[in-house]
Amino acid sequence: MLKNKIGIFVKILTFIIITFSFLVALETKECEKKSDKDQRLIITGVVPGSSGEIAGMKPGDVIVSYSGKEVCCIEKLGMLKDEVVTDSVEVVIKRDENIISFTIPKGIIGIYLKELLPDIEFEKDAVIIEGIGRLDWGTGESSSFIAALTRIAEYLGIQKDYTYLMGTSGAVFRVQFYEDWCPSAPDATVGFDCGAASVKSLNLNQESIFDKESENKEKIQQKIMAAIDKNMPVIAIDLIEIPEWGLIIGYQKNGEELIVRTYFDRREGYDIAEKFPWAVIIVNQEKGNIDDNGNFVQSLKIAQDLYETKKYKAYYSGTAAIEYWIKKLKEDKFESFDDEKFNDIMLTNAWIFERLADDRMVGAEYLKSFATQFAQGEDDIIKLASIYETENKLMTSAEKIAPYPFQVEKRDDWTDEMRNTEIEILTKVLEKEKEAYLVIKEINKKIQD
Repeated sequence: MLKNKIGIFVKILTFIIITFSFLVALETKECEKKSDKDQRLIITGVVPGSSGEIAGMKPGDVIVSYSGKEVCCIEKLGMLKDEVVTDSVEVVIKRDENIISFTIPKGIIGIYLKELLPDIEFEKDAVIIEGIGRLDWGTGESSSFIAALTRIAEYLGIQKDYTYLMGTSGAVFRVQFYEDWCPSAPDATVGFDCGAASVKSLNLNQESIFDKESENKEKIQQKIMAAIDKNMPVIAIDLIEIPEWGLIIGYQKNGEELIVRTYFDRREGYDIAEKFPWAVIIVNQEKGNIDDNGNFVQSLKIAQDLYETKKYKAYYSGTAAIEYWIKKLKEDKFESFDDEKFNDIMLTNAWIFERLADDRMVGAEYLKSFATQFAQGEDDIIKLASIYETENKLMTSAEKIAPYPFQVEKRDDWTDEMRNTEIEILTKVLEKEKEAYLVIKEINKKIQD
């Protein structure tokens, strides 16, 4: 479904990469064209161990100035960073009503940033579902579909968090790689549909509507409005910026404007969609209690299927995906690609690498949360969690060998040596994945009816 993300996905990680140097690459309008007095540059997350954390920066802080110059947008912040010639720089922030000054080393701060505009005063005819939580890369919720569903669960009073849904969906056990380099591979809804599994695990049913050619906009619009009228948020894709999943939580002007929560919101409150979605998921709550242990058992069935299935449509799965990934790194003639293709490859490689590391760590947390519920399989469940933790450590302890395009000055900075190091790491991860598969089979022998 999301193969068309290539190209447009060059912008996907504008809020995912947790380095200051990356944030400069955001495609923002020139600061001079914006209202300095209205716009704010807010910290939404701080990287553990970063210079920002060491200095004492916190989520919610508003950056006032950098190197003595007022700043309200990411582009200007990037320009000021490039102008610094000293070893350290002063950053002034506003925290509540207090102004605080920090002196930090120049270069990487290690913070998530977002440009925020004033909240919208909605129309009198607006129909809005209140109380829907934010979607933000700074939370560590890197699967946008699962995060959107988590916000719905919170709204419905279902006490199931992101880790739970990543687990019950099978996403924590999944790794995929498209036939060519495509950053859509980690999306919950492509290849094996983890999105549908996560919805089902909450005793929800879903209606999926896809309309890439915008042939049924009016019909979809009516369905969205009907769901909102019943106080049910709608999961939808490509609302602001790029094709990531978000939530429609209201409408105004007879549905011509959709009120949303997305990873790219420009306000603390709800935002207005820039685009009409080409895919929506409308969910409805069914009666009955959620069977946690049953969901766990089902997730391990999914896990085994993911390891045993070589391909879901055009997406390689499990160990076959990693083997194919390694093959591409070894055999592709990187020097022959034009800059656009090369950047797509670099982006895809970095995103899948990061997501695999993140998903396996979430998987370890998920497994440990259930281990004591299954005495007959507890040791193996803990063993599987340990394998996934080892994979995460293998992928995160090395220097940055899978960079994003905006982390390098020129394409040659992603070197053959770095790719060879990545191949070595992925080869070790592959061996761990083979171990994981054997353990999953043992767990299933012990916990399945």
